[in-house]
Amino acid sequence: MTNNKKEYFVFTRIKRGDELLFIGSVDADTDNLAKAYANYTYDEEDWFEMYVVQKEHFLKVALSQGVMNYESRVKGAEVL
Repeated sequence: MTNNKKEYFVFTRIKRGDELLFIGSVDADTDNLAKAYANYTYDEEDWFEMYVVQKEHFLKVALSQGVMNYESRVKGAEVL
């Protein structure tokens, strides 16, 4: 017997127009089981929407070195 469980991240929105929030994760063998586990595990709110996504499908974005890069802004700052 093999263990094919994958980790899924769970995101929800309480009301239409709210931001999508990360609320936790579930482990499941299939996408459909992940949906069922998420619905059962995180039923404390009357969610407007709920999504699950496999953790391995998240892609890390390399941040640029531009003005939005926090480290470069802090290193360049002077203490007054």
